[in-house]
Amino acid sequence: MKIVIIEDERDLGVLMRNFLVRQLNIKTPDGNVRVVASLMEGIDCVRDMRPDWIFIDNNLPDGKGIQAIRQIRDVHPGKQAKVVMMSAMTNLKEEAFRNGADFFLDKPISFVEVKNIFTKPANEI
Repeated sequence: MKIVIIEDERDLGVLMRNFLVRQLNIKTPDGNVRVVASLMEGIDCVRDMRPDWIFIDNNLPDGKGIQAIRQIRDVHPGKQAKVVMMSAMTNLKEEAFRNGADFFLDKPISFVEVKNIFTKPANEI
């Protein structure tokens, strides 16, 4: 399983990566779970890795994650990665789903909810 985390708060990104590696038993954290800090890096990473899952923060230094969801999906249209929007702005939830997010995680992140998205259908969390 390949995962890209687009999160400019480095500590949170690393914490999420470490949690996912332990919970999903991914053997090579630097190779299969990547953390990047900007939309541009994220789009490049998605293009290169072709991940199964993409976690994206909304407030990034070079733009809004919610506006980039469609662009990220267009990077590799043949493969549908699951997109997880993360934001403290819960009023963005419906817009995130309209833009193509499969899940929405409220910040501060609950790692119970992170774990649940791998077992529940999209749009239920």
